[in-house]
Amino acid sequence: MNYKDYYSTLGVKKGASKDEIKKAYRKLARKYHPDVNPDDETAAKKFREISEAYEVLGNEENRKLYDQLGSDWKRYKQAGGQNTDFNWQDWARSQGAGSRQHAHSRTSEDFFGGGDFSDFFEQIFGGGFHAGRQGQRRTQAGADFFDQSFGRQAGPVTQKGKDIQAELDITLEEAYTGTEKSVRVNKNQMKIKIPKGIHHGRRLKLKGRGHPGSRGGEPGDLYIRISIKPHDVFTREDDNLHAAVDVGLYQMLLGGVIRVPTMNGRVKIKVPPESQPGKVMRLAGYGMPVFQSENRKGDLFVTLQVSLPEKLSDEEKKMLRELAALRGEKVQDS
Repeated sequence: MNYKDYYSTLGVKKGASKDEIKKAYRKLARKYHPDVNPDDETAAKKFREISEAYEVLGNEENRKLYDQLGSDWKRYKQAGGQNTDFNWQDWARSQGAGSRQHAHSRTSEDFFGGGDFSDFFEQIFGGGFHAGRQGQRRTQAGADFFDQSFGRQAGPVTQKGKDIQAELDITLEEAYTGTEKSVRVNKNQMKIKIPKGIHHGRRLKLKGRGHPGSRGGEPGDLYIRISIKPHDVFTREDDNLHAAVDVGLYQMLLGGVIRVPTMNGRVKIKVPPESQPGKVMRLAGYGMPVFQSENRKGDLFVTLQVSLPEKLSDEEKKMLRELAALRGEKVQDS
């Protein structure tokens, strides 16, 4: 039978204080408790090991005896002895451990629901831990020990319900004005308020709208991911909007007034004379509302595109040839 390093089991140094040992145990117990890991035998085994380690190291008398054993066992090994040669039971009796009643007078049944302490523990500490092994097996391994260590009454550990992830499609217009949408999640119909200026990919959290908790635990949360559909006219960049508009050839050359689309309808803008294709004009305050801001808005950037006439009259062709001649450009004769 091998020596068990309880300090290593709890992940603490040999000189750790009582509070450090307790803190380490609590952290591991939460992680491996059977209520948190149902039907997980590996976790259950780990929970039994850390509970056994804490039963020894968390008790001053037990820890003192265990530390003495560690020193004697180490000297025995250095003298050439083997694990199988060391008489653990004789050593325990020599220390008065095998015959004394343990301070808590509990059986391994009380702690592990029918699963015993390790043979190593039984032979060293013996006493009250050998009695009563015929008790009825409990369904939650280590529940009493866990509950008393954490200072609460025995009972199942509450568990928060799982969160729900969902996606909601909205239009750019709905993102501009804000809206309220009705959605159905887990057979429950609910209304969700979408604030104006919301961005694509933003998640909204609805606390307590997820799956119900177990054993009295609080429900999970509902997370709605916003997906904004592509728009026919506008593209969005942060809080700004971009649009391309067609402008007639003569308006681009001579200047003029055109009407451009915005999220609030069309507005008039002046095109400067001799504007080049691709020229960008900025309309301040015609972009998207800034998320979670009362009155601030981004800008609208309009890119001018030349719209050439498809059919020219003979008169127009004549005038254009004259213009081409004035600029020294050679054009095809009709």
